[in-house]
Amino acid sequence: MRKRKTITVLCLIAAIAVVTGCGGTKPGAAGEPDKSADAPKKPVINTTPATLKIYLSNSSLSDQDVKTLIEEPVKKLYPHISIETVKNGKGATIEELVASGQTPDIFYTNIADIGKYKRLGLLGDITPLLKPNGVDFNRFDAQMLAGASSEQGEVYGLPFFAHFNANYYNKAIFDKFGVSYPQDGMTWEDTIELAKKVSRVDAGVTYRGLDFDTIARLAMPLAITLVDAKTNKASVNSDGWRTVFTLAKEIWSIPNNKPDKLNSFQARNWFMQDQTIAMLPYNNLLNIGLEEASKNGLNWDLVQYPSYKGKPNLYAFVDAQIFSISQTSKYKEQAAQLLSVVTSDEVQLLSARKTARFSSLKNPAMRDALGADMPFLQGKNLKSIFKSTAPAAPAFSPYDSSDVRNISFKSFEDYMKGKDLNTALREAEEKINQWIETNKMK
Repeated sequence: MRKRKTITVLCLIAAIAVVTGCGGTKPGAAGEPDKSADAPKKPVINTTPATLKIYLSNSSLSDQDVKTLIEEPVKKLYPHISIETVKNGKGATIEELVASGQTPDIFYTNIADIGKYKRLGLLGDITPLLKPNGVDFNRFDAQMLAGASSEQGEVYGLPFFAHFNANYYNKAIFDKFGVSYPQDGMTWEDTIELAKKVSRVDAGVTYRGLDFDTIARLAMPLAITLVDAKTNKASVNSDGWRTVFTLAKEIWSIPNNKPDKLNSFQARNWFMQDQTIAMLPYNNLLNIGLEEASKNGLNWDLVQYPSYKGKPNLYAFVDAQIFSISQTSKYKEQAAQLLSVVTSDEVQLLSARKTARFSSLKNPAMRDALGADMPFLQGKNLKSIFKSTAPAAPAFSPYDSSDVRNISFKSFEDYMKGKDLNTALREAEEKINQWIETNKMK
């Protein structure tokens, strides 16, 4: 009887094994759930031929960059995709393109412009488009991704790279006047004192010790904006902007250090082409003119970006360039395929090595490879770049525009000419609110 029961049990076990084998799926270990049903499915690739129009809202990508970092790698992986670029300019602003029914499929722009694109109805959460293409958000720098997203976690675009900041200096000017070079860890006060020593006129040439380009750049480490994103009201009459106006006036009031035109966006040309500025705290110039300037005799290096007192080792807030997909595009799936390629490890590493761009990915290999294939950077103090970090980007109002910025520039000029600081800021606040009211969304 016992023998018969044993045979029955063995037969039952064998039967279960046969049924399990026929199922074709190996179960998990004892006590573990079978996760096979949750395994990600291989995405179905839409291979419909598409020519994607990419809108370049700024000049931070050259034609060669577009070819090397976008067109060639995308064509290699997705031969059904072709691209055309549309550059921002007269007759081709994003507003003009939308009005004429020529809205591009993809936008390449700065995170500060997200509000404007939302106002035009062009942006939405692209997460559902990206995940089927294997885009893992955990690969990205958290602050860069947050800057391209809403507070609710809607992803409006993928960060491609971010600008770092450094204090570039002309070694020849310091050598000419026998002054020691700037060093890492300097505050703005330290930098101003050093600038005073090299702001001189020699043989009819005015050498200016320090230029910061615009007051907008000085504001970035404080992560302040001109318009509050929640209220859509001016926010310039504040302690943060008082600090910026005061610092800017102190720098441009150094004898022999005031430029012919304030807030002109010309500082990098004066540094690289004219070679008459001793120090230029600025964002990434490694791929914008420094190689050519080096060939033309500029003897330069860089150190850590100057810090505000009480805010050591901070440079400008996260200043990322993003790729986003138009909500009106007929080729959203193909656009998502393109975004997955340009943010891949392969393309990001290529970008870091050949163009010295600060990758949007957390992978430390990207940082280690910065400028590795750019011979003119060999021996430069690139490690100083990584001694500072970027604070999180503030939220941007769709009204935080170039027109509003120009109002702040004019108010600063009034302050430089002698107007009381509080009066200048109050008047800027009033004028910005008037502009917002006039241009309020219908």
